Amino acid sequence: MRRTVEIGISREYRDSLAPFEKGGLEALGLPAEIIGFLTETGLPASDGLEITPNAQITFLKRPVIKRYPYLRHDYLQIASLGVMGELAVSLKFQSVQQIQVTDDCGYELSVLYFVNDSLRQFVDCLGLWLDFYPQLRAEVGRRLEADPAFSLFDHGEWYKPVLERLKEVDRRAVRERKCFWRRMCEPDIV
Repeated sequence: MRRTVEIGISREYRDSLAPFEKGGLEALGLPAEIIGFLTETGLPASDGLEITPNAQITFLKRPVIKRYPYLRHDYLQIASLGVMGELAVSLKFQSVQQIQVTDDCGYELSVLYFVNDSLRQFVDCLGLWLDFYPQLRAEVGRRLEADPAFSLFDHGEWYKPVLERLKEVDRRAVRERKCFWRRMCEPDIV
């Protein structure tokens, strides 16, 4: 991008985090670390946070425990990603995963993508992405106005600032191309 991109977690985003009531979470038998985070910090209360043109994150008002087809452990579903599946926390490892349930010749399969090592890292990475993404969309819009042949595929370096910030929060989250945040930084997602 032609100007310097400042990426941080906004006060507005921090203020949108809504803690859950402890009683309802304890009844689910969740690990103490997950209960602690959800009751002290919480998750965004906003509905429909746009993370790509085709997907919004909608956080559940009350997380639910789910067992997904062919996955060994239980998960705490925290959000829907629309066509991109669901966000869930592994109750065994406490990592955040993107889970897509697909139909393969009549059999339901679960496809798992690593998001973050913890809920805290996820909340911080989401805050960074929500600050970066509108700036990226605006700049791409300006470029397309000036040059209809403009392609973000020729400017993969535009993602470098957010990749660096995401790496500061959770190095593992951007290490491999199949990881959720790394895939979000692909030029086809604008």
